[in-house]
Amino acid sequence: MKKTSKSLHSRLIRHLREWHRKLGIIAAFFIIFLSVSGVALNHTTTLSLAHQPISSTWLLDHYGIASPNDVRFYQQGILQVTNNLLWLDSKVLLESDSDIIATTFISSAQNSSAKIILTITSNQVYLSNQQGDLIDKLGAEVGVPQNISAVSVDKNNVIVKATAGYFQASTDFFNWQKVNFAIEPNWIDPNKASAKDKANAELAYRSQFLTLERIILDAHSGRVLGLFGVLFMDAVAILLILLSLSGVYIWIRYARAKR
Repeated sequence: MKKTSKSLHSRLIRHLREWHRKLGIIAAFFIIFLSVSGVALNHTTTLSLAHQPISSTWLLDHYGIASPNDVRFYQQGILQVTNNLLWLDSKVLLESDSDIIATTFISSAQNSSAKIILTITSNQVYLSNQQGDLIDKLGAEVGVPQNISAVSVDKNNVIVKATAGYFQASTDFFNWQKVNFAIEPNWIDPNKASAKDKANAELAYRSQFLTLERIILDAHSGRVLGLFGVLFMDAVAILLILLSLSGVYIWIRYARAKR
């Protein structure tokens, strides 16, 4: 009876070692992945993971990140508008609180040779330098007309069309004088752009909402594949626990056998 029990126990240990070895090889891949992704997440600032946008259309579609509804180009494409974002040379210059009506370059009031970027939304005026720094943001508190629908710039004379009529801005944009026109001014219109340029602008807009940090974090937890991915990573965790327990058990039996 004792011999039979010992024989069964030996077979159990033999099968346990065999499955431990096979599952251990499979688990090794997940251990390496979890370790590498964990180290990356611990050094996300050093690796600038949060500042590396994802441009894979498959991943963007998978995350449900939609294309912008509004895509426009100004100043031969140097300035781009996607929804409420203004881009300068493929970098986000500003995010407006309301719809962007138009944007263009104008001469600085202090230095006529220097150019600044004028961006007018339905309710605000933004002034930025060409390095991407915001100089000023003006709104109703300084008299900026509200519900602007069109903008005209002629030799730095800025005129807007609002619900209350036409208004001309002073050089510092702190004073707005109501004016009348027999013929409407030439309003700023966006430049024509190719389908490729529009596609690139749409991709740049979508990419900013998904970074490498988010992908690594979701892959580490399994959320990149939704509920299935989370459950799968839970199963991997259980597998690693079982491997650890079986390994400890095998080691204990081996240590006792050597005594």
